[in-house]
Amino acid sequence: MSDESWFSSKLREIDRDECLNLLRTETVGRIAFTDDSGPDLVPVNYAMDGDDIVITTTGYGALARAGTNGRVAFEVDQLDHFTASGWSVVVRGRAARQSPLAPPDRRPHPWADGSRTYVLRICPELVSGRRLIPA
Repeated sequence: MSDESWFSSKLREIDRDECLNLLRTETVGRIAFTDDSGPDLVPVNYAMDGDDIVITTTGYGALARAGTNGRVAFEVDQLDHFTASGWSVVVRGRAARQSPLAPPDRRPHPWADGSRTYVLRICPELVSGRRLIPA
């Protein structure tokens, strides 16, 4: 594998509105939280409800225990390896349990099987993003 790429790329900051719009285009992200064993990062399906990120999980798992009322980070990205381009959005905020459930059209649709009735809502406090653009 060569260290050379076909294209040279330039890094650009993305403003909050564009970051939120990019989040609306995807359905899989990664949530970072800290529990008793330290930092953890897990992939999750998500949905957007306004500017908030909605995740469903099990009520007894590490994410529900550590994420509820905790500070979390959430990241989504899209990459094109051929052109060495893409974007990444990071949201930081507090996750809270949502009750009652959001309407079905505003709930995530998990890829993995199992019951996920515990809903976490991340209210963005800090939103940042970067876009890597081929030169």
